[in-house]
Amino acid sequence: MLLLVCGFVLLSSPLFSIREIQVEGNKQVASKEITGAAHIPPGENIFRVNLKDAAARVRRIPAVKEVAVVRCLPNRIKIRVCEREAIALVPGKGGFYALDEAGVCIGRARADCPLPVVTGAGSAPAPGRSLATEGYRTAVTVLKAFDAKLTVRLAEVHVTPYQVVELFTSDGVKVYFGRPEKIMEKGLILSRLLDALGSRKVAYIDLKVADRPVVKFVPAEEEKGAHDSLHSTAGYALPGATISGPVSDLPGH
Repeated sequence: MLLLVCGFVLLSSPLFSIREIQVEGNKQVASKEITGAAHIPPGENIFRVNLKDAAARVRRIPAVKEVAVVRCLPNRIKIRVCEREAIALVPGKGGFYALDEAGVCIGRARADCPLPVVTGAGSAPAPGRSLATEGYRTAVTVLKAFDAKLTVRLAEVHVTPYQVVELFTSDGVKVYFGRPEKIMEKGLILSRLLDALGSRKVAYIDLKVADRPVVKFVPAEEEKGAHDSLHSTAGYALPGATISGPVSDLPGH
């Protein structure tokens, strides 16, 4: 009888009526959208709320990766979310969509989104669904190995049907990256080359062989500075860098 009385008090006392729903951890998704998805009515008894079902509803939001819904007695519910972090843009129906490293589509990307575009890996799926192609996994492997300084300088990561990677910088320089091997080493070389080349006009950079990168300049730029030595803006010289004719081999990395 005592247990029954206690249960009745807990389920009917206004002391345990929900007065506040607090959201934590969200940056992309508005708190209002999260509380709306949780569908927990204000004033509901805190012990009558099915926390598992509320969490499952919030998890349906494409940008939400993990969620925990907990009771904070006597009258508060706390929703903690962990959002997905976009790593690349993929072209899809009507525009570009942001995807995380697992290939889950977070949603339509803003026009000013600075992330690189991944092409050759398939079209973006509907928000909440995943792109699970080998090409996208290859692109993610490459992007995750680069540091942030290099990633922001990339406009596109293209993956061929043979899983060969080609990069395009925001300045329009094409980089023949080759197979996804020695990625960190190639990324470091590419960063140093881009710093060293500065504003010089480059037709392409070939990094297929990591220890022997090649830079091809456009003819107009070669005529102006064919015999200049290469120095990076960081103040160090690229060892072994020479310019001879239309192609410069840069060994020594």
